[in-house]
Amino acid sequence: MREDYDAIRRLDAEVLAVSTDTLEGAERAVEFLDLGFPILFDTKAEVVRRYGVYNLLRDRLATPSIFIIDKSGNIRWKYIGRNYADRPSNQQIIAQLEALQRG
Repeated sequence: MREDYDAIRRLDAEVLAVSTDTLEGAERAVEFLDLGFPILFDTKAEVVRRYGVYNLLRDRLATPSIFIIDKSGNIRWKYIGRNYADRPSNQQIIAQLEALQRG
């Protein structure tokens, strides 16, 4: 996401990562990865539970997921990974944002 963050912002979208790591672990990751976009620390997994992506793989972790949410709070598109490595490409996400803008 970091590489395409500017392109996503030009589409009037924002990236928000959600991490269920401990604050200490997440802080180290933020410093190491230098993401450039906001991260919500969800150490009690409340947000990921509400979005239905906690423990889907029976691992007590948040399943890798992407949600495109409009300004009214409606989910317009989502991608739920089938395993830890299953994630859409940045280009797939950008294509979805462009399609949603076109209507």
